[in-house]
Amino acid sequence: MEPGKRLLSLDTLRGFDMIFIMGFASIVTAICALFPNGDSCWLATQMSHASWNGLRHHDTIFPLFLFIAGISYPFSYAKQIGNGASRGKVYAKIFKRGIILFLLGLVYNGFFKLELSTLRIFSVLARIGFAWMFAALLFINFKPKARAVIAVVLLVGYWLLLKFVPAPDAPGADPLSLEGNLVGFVDRTLFPNHIYQKGLFDPEGLLSLIPAIVTAMLGMFTGEFVRLPEDKVSGPKKSL
Repeated sequence: MEPGKRLLSLDTLRGFDMIFIMGFASIVTAICALFPNGDSCWLATQMSHASWNGLRHHDTIFPLFLFIAGISYPFSYAKQIGNGASRGKVYAKIFKRGIILFLLGLVYNGFFKLELSTLRIFSVLARIGFAWMFAALLFINFKPKARAVIAVVLLVGYWLLLKFVPAPDAPGADPLSLEGNLVGFVDRTLFPNHIYQKGLFDPEGLLSLIPAIVTAMLGMFTGEFVRLPEDKVSGPKKSL
């Protein structure tokens, strides 16, 4: 890809995701409602999140944004290396982005109301920042095959935890239910007054950061794949 030239496919995918983030789903739902039983049709139901079990189109919007952020990084990293960035500068930029997004998430959650005893710590912005940050750290320190193994281990390990380790504070509950899952237990234990559903669950909680990291990693794998023709022309990628 020529210097300064944008990747059209990535911009298109980002634009598709952004129209839903900006509220396009409500427009689709309103159009569906113009027809008999349209407000309960398949397309209309896809414009909202599944209550717990299941998967709908609306559930893919946020993971897709994180995936897109991952796609961008191999290009950004290659540009930094090409400009002679030092190891310390690359690390500083990664940590800076993660911390800034976390802080912006606190602001969005109402930090300036100064109700710190109940301020929600987690947020969508923090999830993007930290998931991308850890994925980027793995990207610059491990080769693709090693990162693929790490991604599999993270996902399988996360599934095993949720499947076979129920929440200790919900005896008898299904470990994959809202009340009985380990993700909610960790947040209830560590941050009881600082989660989305007070005393129950946070969709962007601590333990669920694990699969989010893998989502960003998958984006970075994709970015590397897209860059393959460029790498063949310019030669092997320089490493830190």
